[in-house]
Amino acid sequence: MSERPYPIEIVEVEPLIVPDNSFEEAYAIYIRLSHEPPLEWEDAFERLMAQEVRQRIVSFVGAKMRVVISRRDNLEMVLRQLAALTRKANVTLDYTGDL
Repeated sequence: MSERPYPIEIVEVEPLIVPDNSFEEAYAIYIRLSHEPPLEWEDAFERLMAQEVRQRIVSFVGAKMRVVISRRDNLEMVLRQLAALTRKANVTLDYTGDL
């Protein structure tokens, strides 16, 4: 029996906030993940994000998720959304580790 991949988890929000040119007054934040997600996981996450009412520009850089936000965004709500989508992507792909 093959091992299931371990779930991707959000570890922390990095303190770095950088300007982004996606739209006026856009900024990028970086979310550190437990490990680098495979391409299939990134695709699943992006498909789930595309179904959200409030879609966000997200990309992956190694074991980090780069998220574009604006000054008007409530950071707590953004982080809740990202955590929920991370869990959904794990469940969708059965990334449960050796449970």
